[in-house]
Amino acid sequence: MLEISQSELKTWNRCPKSWEYKYLQKLESKRRVRPLFTGSWVHACLETYYKEGYWEVGHHRFLSEYNKLFDEEKVGLDRFGRLPDVVSRIIRSYLWYYRNDDWKIILTEYKFKVELKSRGRLPILLKGIVDLVEEDEDGLWVVDHKTGVTIPEPTAFHAMDPQLMIYPWALKKSLQLDITGVKYNYVKSKAPGDPKINKDGSLSRRRVVTDYPTLMRFFKREGIDPQEYVDVLRPLQRRSPFLRRYKLPREQRVTEEILRDILTVTDRMQQSRRYNRVITRECNRQCSYHDLCRAELNGFDSDAIRRDQFTVKEADGDLVTEDLDGDEAEET
Repeated sequence: MLEISQSELKTWNRCPKSWEYKYLQKLESKRRVRPLFTGSWVHACLETYYKEGYWEVGHHRFLSEYNKLFDEEKVGLDRFGRLPDVVSRIIRSYLWYYRNDDWKIILTEYKFKVELKSRGRLPILLKGIVDLVEEDEDGLWVVDHKTGVTIPEPTAFHAMDPQLMIYPWALKKSLQLDITGVKYNYVKSKAPGDPKINKDGSLSRRRVVTDYPTLMRFFKREGIDPQEYVDVLRPLQRRSPFLRRYKLPREQRVTEEILRDILTVTDRMQQSRRYNRVITRECNRQCSYHDLCRAELNGFDSDAIRRDQFTVKEADGDLVTEDLDGDEAEET
């Protein structure tokens, strides 16, 4: 029986060679990449907030890991400010805007393994982790926390995202829960900014992307009367440019199509003897295996790259955590 996660399927569809490095050779990059590390950090804070009521538990877990890094390793992580402070500001703003949430939490970080059968094929065990299941007046919803430097529009790819569309099916199979649909809980991985102070002590009118609680803290710290900037504060009080939530009802036809796609992809995975590269302009920015892949493509000795850049991850039988959206290229 083949065990597979949506994360693994996504990696295969992006590049089978990358899949080989990650899942067959089990190579794990030693380098901390800011988008992914930030996304994991924010996710940990939200996980412990919804599970235990304290976001600080997840925050301190990653802070401990951050503090063990060498100074040169922190340089890339701190490009938009000291990363622990950035994450803290992101989460504090999140909690301020959603302080009146009426979510009734049913499940947090639920790990599932569900068998997927089809005539003429070996059974497949589909596995994954559901961030949240919450209940409102419309029913039960699967919630997925997503981080990234940008937030897509509601009409973007959501209706065709296989990861979230398959989770309602998995919860029905494993727990007999009837899920109404999915909710995308987007959080930008770049913290709200502070305005600049002019040399004469006045506030610069140069536009800065920020939010209400950040701006109010800034005014208090600088001794500025917020009443002078009501025109700026009022829209930010209603809506943050760093947060967005989308709801998408569950559609049976979409689920059926995605399940067929999974069977097709897993057939290819099991039949393949060579794993081809998918070379694009994004390889250098988004793939951890770029240097290794390029060396092997050109027939160079790759042993030194393997030793310097990677460790071999021990198989522990645990579920693979789903990829976050933090692997997007950073803003400059």
